[in-house]
Amino acid sequence: MKILVLSDSHREENYLRSAVQRERPDAVIHLGDYASDARVLEQEYPRLPVCTVRGNCDRDAADVQEEALLEWEGVQILATHGHRYHVKSDLLTLRYAALEKGVQVVAFGHTHIPYCEESDGLWMLNPGACGRLFPSYGMIEIKNGTVQCRVMEEAL
Repeated sequence: MKILVLSDSHREENYLRSAVQRERPDAVIHLGDYASDARVLEQEYPRLPVCTVRGNCDRDAADVQEEALLEWEGVQILATHGHRYHVKSDLLTLRYAALEKGVQVVAFGHTHIPYCEESDGLWMLNPGACGRLFPSYGMIEIKNGTVQCRVMEEAL
């Protein structure tokens, strides 16, 4: 299973489309800041499951959840924008929250800085920003209960 992880798109909808076309994911997670961009993917790829959480710039998205606990193929993922966990200061609060919830992956955005690290069975993945000069996105791949995460920083 391939899950495309996007964040901070800030109305760069063409990049989202390009990432979907390039990766051909089984699902998409949009981590906010212009959560409305994810609706474009829902409309253009109606068979592609899209999960969206609200970012700090999504004041007009009251109907979008703050965070989501997701599960695919037995792997649990916490999706959050990250601002409520103060990820611009450090990742410790977010790490503790993820460990408390018992997830294998925590996906977050907000900093616009790509980050991907596994420690003690927990992947922490920030796909960076797909709406800036040097766009990036993240991938979560699940195969036979094993998780691998990566960040793609190549221009599309």
